[in-house]
Amino acid sequence: MIACGLLLLCFSQKQRIGKALVAFGLILLIISSYEGVSGRILRTLESQYPPINLSRVIAHQDRGTAEGSVKWIVVLAGGVAGDASLPYQLQISHHSRIRLIEGIRLYRMIPGSKIILTGGIGFDGPPEATTLSRVAMELGVSRSDMVLEVESRDTKDHPFYVRDIVHDDPFILVTSAFHMPRAVKLFAKQGLFPIPAPAGQWTPPMQFWSLVNFFPSAAGMRLAELAYHEYMGLTWAWIRDQI
Repeated sequence: MIACGLLLLCFSQKQRIGKALVAFGLILLIISSYEGVSGRILRTLESQYPPINLSRVIAHQDRGTAEGSVKWIVVLAGGVAGDASLPYQLQISHHSRIRLIEGIRLYRMIPGSKIILTGGIGFDGPPEATTLSRVAMELGVSRSDMVLEVESRDTKDHPFYVRDIVHDDPFILVTSAFHMPRAVKLFAKQGLFPIPAPAGQWTPPMQFWSLVNFFPSAAGMRLAELAYHEYMGLTWAWIRDQI
């Protein structure tokens, strides 16, 4: 909006519209930079699915019934960051690391479960799922307890390939808390209804009402970026009838 406003101010006669766009864009930028505001916007996404009730899942496991038994833990990749010369744990993004740690925690808590790691080839390098599996093995997960799904390119592809692995079996879905609403809707559109296990929730600062929290910050902008990106993703998926 600021860029469009500046273009109108410099190269057109629509000065009032240009000034309005610049002003509104600047106000939105400043408001989004307050972590207390952008964090609350992000929380509207994260609060839709609470942390997984693992005791209930384990109770189903203890019954030993095929219908209630959960054997799959699906971890959605969240991107790869860093070059190939770095250790594997530094090659995956922050969100991928959080999701993988939560997936491994659930895997160790649920006897007989297996982890499905998703994520195909991005711009270069090996598939995301392959890099995630290498980190998981360094953290003590057996390769035989992992299934790699390396065909999907983004979130909308995951349900199609995961369905071929889990079939009608119940499964746990692990992804970032802010990403969970879109992921669940995409899976539900394909007739899959996972048990949500959101990870990496935003936590307000301990001294939230401190004066420093009312200054614009890059951290606030990052939270706003995540929230706006997800709402745009939900809107785009709805327009394309993916959810």
